[in-house]
Amino acid sequence: MKSIAISKKEYSILNKYIGQGRINASLVFFGNEPGTAALSIPDTLKFLEKIEKVPVDKGFLIETSYAKPTTSDFVRFISRLTLSLKHNDERFVGDLTKQGEVFINEHICIPNQEKDICLINLRPLPRPTQDTWVYSNINDKDYLRKWNFMLKGHYSDNDKEERLKILETFFLNRTGLVIGVGEKENKKKFFEKIYPSIEFHKAHLDHHSIYFNIPQKIILSDYFNNRNGIKVIGLLDLYRFITSRKIV
Repeated sequence: MKSIAISKKEYSILNKYIGQGRINASLVFFGNEPGTAALSIPDTLKFLEKIEKVPVDKGFLIETSYAKPTTSDFVRFISRLTLSLKHNDERFVGDLTKQGEVFINEHICIPNQEKDICLINLRPLPRPTQDTWVYSNINDKDYLRKWNFMLKGHYSDNDKEERLKILETFFLNRTGLVIGVGEKENKKKFFEKIYPSIEFHKAHLDHHSIYFNIPQKIILSDYFNNRNGIKVIGLLDLYRFITSRKIV
């Protein structure tokens, strides 16, 4: 994949962009960074410069999503869980019929604000996958180290502090259930920074484990996919945990 160099202005745009969907959504999925399944990185930058934005204390999110039917497990898992919770029906997190597959594809195409969900990302730089690095003028190890809250003495800079304040404002003011997707230990440390007195509990579900805090409505899960994530059976575990605790 071709490497690209981004300018300080472009980095600043991405640093302020925290996600897409409704700012007061009932479901908030907290990922690691924006993916590039729908648009290339240059096209994403052009899109963010033109699209209508919702202010989040000097940052922004976009209400209009640009997703499309995709084979991405991450996107499809989100749609499956959203539909299962909306309809109180675990068939969406089980084996799908052909009709069910079509229904998932149609759901992916619906703008996020209409689905009453929001997708927020911890880190600012879009990537095709977490194993791919495309920025020729940014050191990947320094970047990942900067956003690793588990490191003692991890360094900071103005860009990081700016984004942290934006994210903190969003999370302290949201009312919906937050579901952290991937890097749950790191996200646990992140939320402990935002909520100094928060206490997470660990639940061992049938096929994977999660962290949760019921008063703050936060669940932290492993990644959503069938290859190295929780798999569909783990998504069913997650659905049953949420409904049994009546969190939504």
